[in-house]
Formats: sequence, C-alpha cells, structure tokens
Amino acid sequence: MIIEIIGIFFLLLLSAFFSSSETAITRISDVKIYQWGENKNRKYIKAKELMKSREKVIGILLLGNNIVNILASALATSILIGLFGDKGIIYATLIMTTLIFIFSEVLPKTYAIRESEKLILYASPIIKIFIIILSPINFLVQNLVSSILNITNKETKNNDWKQNLRGAILLANNKGDVRKPDRIMLESILDLHEVKVSEIMTHRKNIEGINVSEHIDIIIDLALKSRFTRLPLWKDNTDNIIGTLHIKDLLRARNTNTNLQINEIMQKPQFISENTSLSEQLNNFKKETIQMAFVIDEYGDLQGLISLEDILEEIVGEIFDEFDKQIAGPEILSDKSVVVDGAMTIRDLNRSMDWKLPDEEASTIAGLIIDVAQKLPSINETIEIEKFHFTVLERQRTRITKINIKLIALD
Repeated sequence: MIIEIIGIFFLLLLSAFFSSSETAITRISDVKIYQWGENKNRKYIKAKELMKSREKVIGILLLGNNIVNILASALATSILIGLFGDKGIIYATLIMTTLIFIFSEVLPKTYAIRESEKLILYASPIIKIFIIILSPINFLVQNLVSSILNITNKETKNNDWKQNLRGAILLANNKGDVRKPDRIMLESILDLHEVKVSEIMTHRKNIEGINVSEHIDIIIDLALKSRFTRLPLWKDNTDNIIGTLHIKDLLRARNTNTNLQINEIMQKPQFISENTSLSEQLNNFKKETIQMAFVIDEYGDLQGLISLEDILEEIVGEIFDEFDKQIAGPEILSDKSVVVDGAMTIRDLNRSMDWKLPDEEASTIAGLIIDVAQKLPSINETIEIEKFHFTVLERQRTRITKINIKLIALD
C-alpha cells in the first residue's frame, strides 16, 4: 500500500508539472519568444526551439496530464476499495478530485501565470523527454483531430498580430498604464494601412492654387498672402494642376533673377490614386522627398490634395499653427448630447468619444448624414444613425455646419 500511495503522489507531482508547463506555454507571447533569439544562453535557445512546435508540445502535455490523472485516480480507487469496499469509490472520487484540483491544477497554474518565462526555461529539457516518449500516441491523436476539423471545415488561422497588439494597447489604457491620447496615437499607427488618402484629403473645392498664367508680380503677391508654403499651380482651369510652387524657391529665385519665369522653379506634381493607403503614401513622401501630392480618381480627374502634415495629423492629432482655421471639437452638453462641426471627420469623433460610427461611405459627420438620408436635410431635421439621433442645427447653403448628436434612450 505504501508503494501505491507514493506512486499516487508522484503522479500528482507529474500532473502539476504538465499543468504548469501547459499554462506557461500558452501564456508566453510571440513577442517574448522573438526576444529570446537575442539571448545566446543555452536555456533560451532550447526554450525557443521548443516553442517552434507549440501546438505539438501542448498536445503532449495534455496527453501526459490526462494519463497521470487517470492512473492516480485508478490507484487511489483500488486502495480505498480494498479498505472500505464499495464506499471506497466515493471516497476516492472526493479525495482525488480535491488533490488534483488544488495541487495539480490551481496551484501549479497560478504559479505558471506568475513565472511563465522562468518555468519554461527550466522545464524545457524535461518536456523534450516526454515529447520523445509520448510522440507516437500524440501523432495519432493529432491526425484524428485534424481529420475531424477538416470534415467540419474548421480551418486554423494564424494569429492576427495587429489585433493582438491593439488588444494590448486597449488593456494598458484600461489599466491606466497608457493615457487615452497615447492610445489613440498608437491605434492610428496601426490603422494607417486601412485608411485611404481620399478619407483625409483636402477636397478640390478647398484647394488654394495660383494660375500659372498670371504675371510674376501677381504670383508673388498671392504667394505671400497665402497661409501655405507650398501652392498648386494650375493652367486654364483649377482642376488642371501642372506643378507646385514653394514660396522659398520663389523668393530666392526672385532675388537673383529679375526676369524670372515661373516654369523655371515650379516642381513637378505627384498624382496618386484615391485608393492609396496612408502608410503607402507616407512611404512615397519619404522616398520622393516631397510633402504634397494630388489625389485623382479612376478617370484621372482631380479629387483633392494630401500633404505630409495631413498624414502626421492622422497619427498625432491636429497640428494647428497661427494661420490654421481650427475645427471645434465635440462639445458635450448638460443633457449628454454632443454638438460637433459638420466638417469634423467620423474617425476623429469616434476616437474622441469612443464611438463606432460607420466611416466606410463618408469621411465627415455631414457626409455621413447626407449619405444615410439620401438628401440634404433641413435645419432641425433629425436623422437616426446606428443608436444616435443626428439633428442639423446650422446649415450654409448646401453645407451642414453644426450638428447635435444624442444617444437614443433604450426602453
């Protein structure tokens, strides 16, 4: 009997090892494993090698854990039946459930959560031994599982690292380790590849340009009065952009050449598709060493203008100088409703208020209202979008300038 009792406690110890190792392996992140590659210590090298086949290792550990738990329970049942007869089955169930739950599950898994990296580093050599022993059985089990999943068309998917990173940012924000402005900035970086330039560009109607056919003195006067340092140059009509003008180049050339021709100093314009992502265009700006590009549609018609500053503002928020016209942010009223400028982007409002208004069909709040209403709403008209009431407060001709947004009260 003594040998059987010693065997039971040995099996429980093995069960604790399997449980803690399995928890530690699932808890170690891919980022942490990648960082192990920079460490030349043999423990880290072996641990990283082990984690390359994480699914196989977890299968081995689960298999081993079930084997030792069942075997320990069987031995305990045999001993207690010999001592108490049929009642021994009940005693064995109660005792082994308690022992396995506390000492083979809760305690080792709690420790593994706290010291997952340390545990894996020291347990790797032992785990490799069990992999060798249990691999044949695990191979059959894995094939059976794969066959079942194939039949039910349940395909395994790779981890979406961006979603994992986004979740980590949100978790850090909820815990207070990351402030909301920093969270918004980090999430904006992750979104750069999803946002198109058409969503944040300056519309062609708002582009401030200069007619290249004007006299050089008039061009200089217009350039000096402008709040921009780079200006589009057009010919015949405002949509026919033929170049860009940097005011510094203009003044420098004017000081050295009284017979200056504007064609001599203007820069060649860059035209990009309206479907270009912000991350792609940011790389284009860096590669071409320019800071402004013109957005065109599939027919080659001018749609708008985007600058390097526009993309940076998408990451860090609005960057205002003494010449910029500031768009008012959300104004929260006493009744919990919000008043916003119609030109405010949906993305900015969502980030500011932690909402999830749709931004697939429109980029501004005013555009969203018109898209949903399929018309230009009148003043004081209310449009229901998602779980909100959008009420038009002010309008300038065809432009919606001020909107009240209120959450619909749930019955």
